Amino acid sequence: MSEPPTDRVPTPPPRQTASRPRHHTRRSTAPVARIVAQALLVVVGLSTVALGFSWFVDAYDEALAYRVAPVCGAPATAPGADCTGHETGRVTGRRTDSNGDSTTYDLTVSRETVPAATYSVTEGLYESLENGVNVDLTLWRGRVVELSHQGHRSAVQSTPWLTALKLALLVGTGTVLAVYGLLLRRLASWALPVAVLPFLILFTVIGSITLITAQWPFALTLAIPLIGWLLLAAITTTMSWDY
Repeated sequence: MSEPPTDRVPTPPPRQTASRPRHHTRRSTAPVARIVAQALLVVVGLSTVALGFSWFVDAYDEALAYRVAPVCGAPATAPGADCTGHETGRVTGRRTDSNGDSTTYDLTVSRETVPAATYSVTEGLYESLENGVNVDLTLWRGRVVELSHQGHRSAVQSTPWLTALKLALLVGTGTVLAVYGLLLRRLASWALPVAVLPFLILFTVIGSITLITAQWPFALTLAIPLIGWLLLAAITTTMSWDY
């Protein structure tokens, strides 16, 4: 038995609208995110290096602050301000130590208020003194910073190990971040930049201690580490580029 005819018109299937693939948006934003990440790494890295150099300048200024400080007890010295004191010590011991091509000259000086101490001095000051002779001492914040006698002067520097290590960590870490940021598209990992980090820290510690205690003119003291950092950063970048 056949079905009776009907006047109903067949309904066409619903029209499907084409949707844009979601991965297209992800692809378009990926390069932008990578560029932003690179810029952030470079900015943070260079800012960290700059902070390290700022600490280096502060340490240099601190090492030379006694030279421009007023004399304690002078009328122009403000109450509570840092000032240089002066005492007279007596030489109680003289010693030289030759090591290869270099010779160190040590003087043992006794003072009335504190135990005797030994200081490394210049050859000129050493030769101008004998046991039992008085030597002029300049004091800064409780410690002897200079010995002088008959026109010969010798600065006494304490080795700023902790300061040098702190600024070396800043400079080394900042350099690695900046190099990785520059080469983010080429580097597969942090392996090589991080491997260079101990050498950057070592060179920075040795260089900063040498320059801070040498008390050379400020322009020379700042130019040497800047040039050295540029060379080390360039070497690190070149090595990482070929990695």
